[in-house]
Amino acid sequence: MSRSVARLLNALINGVCALQSDRQAKKTKSELIRLIEQGSTRTIDTNLGPLRFHAMRGANVASMVVRLNDDEPETLDWIRHNVKPGQTMWDIGACIGTMALYAALLPDTKILAFEPKATNFGLLSEHIAINNMSDRISAYCLALSDSQGLSELALDNLETGGALNSLTGTTNQFGGTPAAGHQAIPVMTIDGFCDFFKVPAPNHIKLDVDGIESAIIAGAAKTLPRVSSILIEIEGLNADEAAQRFEIPLAQAGFEEDQSWRNRGSGRNRLYQNKSL
Repeated sequence: MSRSVARLLNALINGVCALQSDRQAKKTKSELIRLIEQGSTRTIDTNLGPLRFHAMRGANVASMVVRLNDDEPETLDWIRHNVKPGQTMWDIGACIGTMALYAALLPDTKILAFEPKATNFGLLSEHIAINNMSDRISAYCLALSDSQGLSELALDNLETGGALNSLTGTTNQFGGTPAAGHQAIPVMTIDGFCDFFKVPAPNHIKLDVDGIESAIIAGAAKTLPRVSSILIEIEGLNADEAAQRFEIPLAQAGFEEDQSWRNRGSGRNRLYQNKSL
């Protein structure tokens, strides 16, 4: 329904602009876009406080913003009950920042948000700014994996808020190989990031990267024993091969899965707690 209405409005605008010169038509459309975006900021009330978003930057963005409280309630619960004052959470696969912003509402917390897709990162940065959270959230446009260097992000789509991307040479969690385009991207391991930038290990990690979760875990062997909990979105091939991809290396680092989280909320996330801490 929304797409049909959008097409109708687009045809109407094109019809009006057809009466103008090409230059004036482009200026008219640009001004219309500016006016729409100007009124697109939406405030979402959460149980920790309000958050502001540019909700009309695309269909995916609108959906994530409107469904913030309902899409992954288990992730909100994990953040609210696990991240304590003075602690640090890493949001790996932060997308447009919904969960990073939510976590930053907790008192005296520090969030590191990692999002390699440039269009998502741009909106993530804007959301940090309009919520006045630059003192609590540090955002990085890079990918984390099990190696370091320069690579490319294979894009499944070019839309802001779009997911299912993958690093060159890998597939997403459903076995797909994105083909909408490529974006140059620096890649680091968690261990390498902590060592090079002298960053302390996070207390908690949210991991949602559409396929290379196991590679990121492999690149965090030194860091993981100092992490208290990890929430991982697991679907597709990751769910089929969880024992080999996640549970063995996490168990070696002292983690055990809290099985009660498997059926909570969306059912997409699994919680691993470090029993050695």
